[in-house]
Amino acid sequence: MAAKVKKMAVQQGGGMNWRPNIADSTKPKYLALVEALENDIARGSLRHGDRLPPQREIAEQLDITIATITKAIREATRRGIVTARTGSGTFVRIGESLPEADRPVPDLSLNTVPTGPTKPFLDAALEELGQRHAAEILCAYEPSAGNESHRTSMAKWLRKRKLSVQPSQILLTHGGQHALAACFHALTKPGDVVLCEEWSYSGIRRLADLCHVRAEGVSMDAEGIEPASLREKLRSTGAKLVFCTAAVQNPTTATMSLSRRREIIAICKKAGALIVEDDIYGVLSGEDLPALASIDGAQTIYISSLSKCLSPGIRLGALVASENLIPNLQNALISLHWTAPTFWAEVFEFMRENGTAERCLSAHRREANRRLELYREIVQQKPGTDLPSYHVWQRVPAPWRLDDFVAELLTVGVRVSPAQHFAVSQNGDNNFIRVCLGGGDDVDLLKDQLTKLRAVMHGRPRLSATII
Repeated sequence: MAAKVKKMAVQQGGGMNWRPNIADSTKPKYLALVEALENDIARGSLRHGDRLPPQREIAEQLDITIATITKAIREATRRGIVTARTGSGTFVRIGESLPEADRPVPDLSLNTVPTGPTKPFLDAALEELGQRHAAEILCAYEPSAGNESHRTSMAKWLRKRKLSVQPSQILLTHGGQHALAACFHALTKPGDVVLCEEWSYSGIRRLADLCHVRAEGVSMDAEGIEPASLREKLRSTGAKLVFCTAAVQNPTTATMSLSRRREIIAICKKAGALIVEDDIYGVLSGEDLPALASIDGAQTIYISSLSKCLSPGIRLGALVASENLIPNLQNALISLHWTAPTFWAEVFEFMRENGTAERCLSAHRREANRRLELYREIVQQKPGTDLPSYHVWQRVPAPWRLDDFVAELLTVGVRVSPAQHFAVSQNGDNNFIRVCLGGGDDVDLLKDQLTKLRAVMHGRPRLSATII
């Protein structure tokens, strides 16, 4: 046995050197082994494509039977985290493996998160949850704000953003967009002016149009909203609502310093304007600074969501406000969606309590950093943020014009988002693109897209063929 273990230790590859630890687990040995596999995938010590040691060697190492190992591999295969290839062995599997011709090309214009890093954890959590609960519990009507247990679970999660709030201050929503819509419906009337960053998430402008409200952009710098511009806009427009993002803003990735956050709050307080903080990227970023709402909860309405830190299909968000604002916001939520997102709130509570949510978050932070590093290496440009992020704000190099640059990228099969998609006004310097790195689980295809992006960036515009 010792000779075999020594032989395993010198073999190459993270999988072949795998040393599962199940000694402290109270679960049946085969389930403890599957859990160890999931945990090591979450920590990054096992990656997609790694080959595991032969079953006999694992059995000898753990002093358990081959039958137990076989049962564990069968369970891991059913959960989709390993695949067995006859004559080759057992391999870690994260996401689907498709023939090259069928693999979807990553869309660099779509700001989402990949499914691969979290697939094994979500599969296992959903399966176990389904065995514990009857459909009448998961699919029941609940109070529009969410039940006490679900709101308490969300309050604990938001401590990651240094928020200390009571469950009564939390309204559960069907994602961040639902929360933003509630703010527009509850806090504005037709003809009002609201302020936001000069480049803003397009959902803000759509909601403003829907509610017949005028959105005006505030100038930005590397930290986001410029205080002087905000002060002037509040004075000239009389706006009483400011939408902004303090951490990894979309699309620019700008992140405010602590002093900037305090200054923005002070300016809004003096003008009598409420802040709506869209903190959808805050949890993923893992930054140490407090959210605006943590600094001044009376001045700030806070919005968070799970779509950018766990999975885009988990339609659960949180709207946090002082208790005097809760009734109007809750009435707006009821008008927009009658009941709380009970199913997803129950899924999240289960995932948070058993550690699955934390595993998913850790996996995404590692993957986002990995993709940012690919961007640095291949495109040879420094992203505007050092925090985990799946999007990059890139200036279009001279002598390219924005429209020509985007069109040239399309000819080589690369889609990005031009700055005009986010511009609240068309008067500024819009010679930027947003490049999204989260689409798809095939990193080789992402590398190919980034290589094409770099080639166009280092090329020159084609001369016009028009005869004058």
